[in-house]
Amino acid sequence: MKKQNQKDRQQHDRRLLDLQSLFELSKTLNSSLQQDVILDTLLFTPMGRMMIGRGAVLLNEDAKTCRIAAAKGLPQGVREHALLIEERFDAPAPMPAESDSPGLTFLYRHGLRLLCPIHSNKRQIGYLVLGEKITGAPFSPDELQYLEALANLASSSLENSRILAELRDVNRRLDKKIQQLNTLFEITRELNSTLDRDKIATTLSYAVMGEMMIRQLALAVREDEGRGELLTSKGFGRNSDFSFIDSETFWCLLDAAPQPTPVESLADDALRTTLSSMKVRLLVPLLNQEKVLACMIVGDRLSGTAFHDDDLELLATLGNSALVALENARLFRETLEKQRLEEELAIARDIQQRLLPAEPPDISGFDFSGLNIPHAQVGGDYYDFIRVNEKELVLTIGDVSGKGVPASLLMANLQASLHAMVHAKWPLTETVFRINNIIHANTSIDKFITFFLASLNVETRELTYVNAGHNPPMLFHKDGKMTELQEGGLILGMMSDVPYEQGTIPLQNGDLLVLFTDGVTEATNPAGEEFTEQGVIDVILRSGVSTAREAVERLRDAVIEFSGDAPRTDDITILTLLVT
Repeated sequence: MKKQNQKDRQQHDRRLLDLQSLFELSKTLNSSLQQDVILDTLLFTPMGRMMIGRGAVLLNEDAKTCRIAAAKGLPQGVREHALLIEERFDAPAPMPAESDSPGLTFLYRHGLRLLCPIHSNKRQIGYLVLGEKITGAPFSPDELQYLEALANLASSSLENSRILAELRDVNRRLDKKIQQLNTLFEITRELNSTLDRDKIATTLSYAVMGEMMIRQLALAVREDEGRGELLTSKGFGRNSDFSFIDSETFWCLLDAAPQPTPVESLADDALRTTLSSMKVRLLVPLLNQEKVLACMIVGDRLSGTAFHDDDLELLATLGNSALVALENARLFRETLEKQRLEEELAIARDIQQRLLPAEPPDISGFDFSGLNIPHAQVGGDYYDFIRVNEKELVLTIGDVSGKGVPASLLMANLQASLHAMVHAKWPLTETVFRINNIIHANTSIDKFITFFLASLNVETRELTYVNAGHNPPMLFHKDGKMTELQEGGLILGMMSDVPYEQGTIPLQNGDLLVLFTDGVTEATNPAGEEFTEQGVIDVILRSGVSTAREAVERLRDAVIEFSGDAPRTDDITILTLLVT
């Protein structure tokens, strides 16, 4: 009896250690969205704990094909190998020595003897496969149970990393689209003789060469950080090396002597030798407000005669006149760049508007409407209707901190995340939990989102919702009472792994649900007073609206009338649902 008690205590201690180990591993797995880190943790932990010499992690590519995503103790080139495994496994099982599946045969041939499936939401996503222990001992039931628990812990982290990879792929494709837009709207440099700097440079070259009978001439302009750009080169050989214009030394030398300088008088021996070998005879710095911004590089004269003072003065005058034209061209380019940015913002606004619903859903017994008025060309407010199936409709509203392009990009990220997850059949709390972790992992601490997500069952007329720090939507009842929908949790992006709660409320005929962003309640009048939540309540109660659209328009008009001439500082978004 005493020995049995001791044995039970030992077994209890081992289980306790296993639980402690799994708890620590859970924190490690959940702290990372990098797939390589998760895979290494999943593989190396049991190998080290159970003294196993080889192992691998397989991830499903489709129903029957896996790839080796991580491996240890296996030959080079095995990783990323695709394997066909037709059998299904629900629990850790010995690797069959003979199998009709080429994948299992391959694994057995490479010394792998135990196969542990990885499941996520009752769906198999891969396997943890291990070789024999170095000691040769078999796997105990406790060890098999530990491996199964470890695989289950890793499954959610692997799924999260997959979703993150998909979102990054969406962002990469979005970046590619923006690059294509930039290419479509690139401004041509062929404008006219006074605004096209290449034409200015060419005109100057031919004018100087013709007027002064010069064999060779080049024009370089000064760029940032001491670098230069060669605008034109006439008469020089193809192999001429103008790399010296990218030297800070070259431009500093011109700053020190900002007047036409014969090459033979240069103090820099290396530069003098280089220019002499190219048959350059003169450097003519071009100044604007006493700063050297360009340089004419002048070769021999056809006559072989030297440059006199009046020649140098003419060169400097012509060059500086061209520099004024080049500066005008630069200013014109900057103006065009501003226009291009404005056009791109207009395109971005059009793209963002396309992310919002084109029209409300048409569902018997319900009337929907929505409105978004951005403060700038693009904004950070978001609302949506997503039809999940015949009996479920998801509706949402959100407000990204900040304004303009950064807020609009985060809004697009939110929209992509929601659309990627809404059909996963997760509880709303799980969806919001995952979106929060993605936003937190990919934004700075000063970026956050207030967010409200609801699922409407059109058959039972029940609304289930999660409010992540958003202005509480107001549910107005036919008897004049009003309920605020507050169940939920913290705003998105502030902290990771934040739990959320959900609420459920039945809807009755005549109920009107009004959702809005703080651009409505915080709209100010010329006296600096805010519209407030009470303003929303007053408008709805006295309106007696008969359609969802009418409710949106009444509230919009009331906010605009209240603001008067006061400048609007935030986006305005309103979404309504009327039960008919």
